[in-house]
Amino acid sequence: MGDFWAFENRTTITATLVMKTALSIGSQASLLPTGSDLPVIKTPEGLPYIPGSSLKGVVRAYTERLLCTLDEMGLSYRDQRLWACDPLDERVRCVTATCGRECTSCERCEGDCCDDCRRCKRCMTQRAAQDGHLNDEVLTQELFELSCTACRLFGSPWLASRVAFQDAMLLNNEELLRRVEVRDGVGIDRDLGTAKPGIKYDFETVPSGARFGVRIVVENVEDWELGLLLLALEALVRGEIPLGGKTSRGLGWGELRDLRVERLRADQLLDWLTDRAQLEALPPEELIRVFRSGLSQGE
Repeated sequence: MGDFWAFENRTTITATLVMKTALSIGSQASLLPTGSDLPVIKTPEGLPYIPGSSLKGVVRAYTERLLCTLDEMGLSYRDQRLWACDPLDERVRCVTATCGRECTSCERCEGDCCDDCRRCKRCMTQRAAQDGHLNDEVLTQELFELSCTACRLFGSPWLASRVAFQDAMLLNNEELLRRVEVRDGVGIDRDLGTAKPGIKYDFETVPSGARFGVRIVVENVEDWELGLLLLALEALVRGEIPLGGKTSRGLGWGELRDLRVERLRADQLLDWLTDRAQLEALPPEELIRVFRSGLSQGE
């Protein structure tokens, strides 16, 4: 585990996302009388963009699938379990808010109030209290140790994410004939399998050929963790992960190009802040190799 209170390293991943098909990245319904029912999200200048939260959600979901597969295969990284919990199911989350409805001892927990005590955040807080004061370092250490690989990297309600996705801004506005296109849609009657009367709508898409600048900032990670993240991004490089909505009808498919990885180490920080240091370029394939070389079959 890295030191949450000190700067150890910062890695910047940049790339260009080139849309091979149109992209539906929706906003709230337009308030304009002639506006689309489902407009794409735009900057105040009217330029479509991809929110960083959308990119992070797609990459995290794919990383979790990788981790679940590796865990099912019994693979670990240097005897460290690789796994992902289900953040939407309190029963199987790596760290829960409380022990559960039937347990009423969390507020006076001494470490063994019930079977779920060890992974209960409220109980951890009680255990980390010393002389009436919370020891943040002890609590953070326990939270980190009990969190799954995905939550350690992408964050949870209890841990800050070490991976930040910036909004991906449109790069080639001048090259596009149109910033957005309007398409028609109809509601489907699931029982009859036909168009449902009175449910016609229109929606906006960003046209194919649009290019977006992707920038990801990763702090205080080890090489193998960076390799895991880059392995997930490889699916975007190959155009195997769709983005946005209406992907089942062919929208949202693109490719990540010109991937570049640069690192700033702690001993370079002062020089970098005064514009004298050159960032260290890291080959993505080498970082992926570091991750793969450390995999081993568990007992």
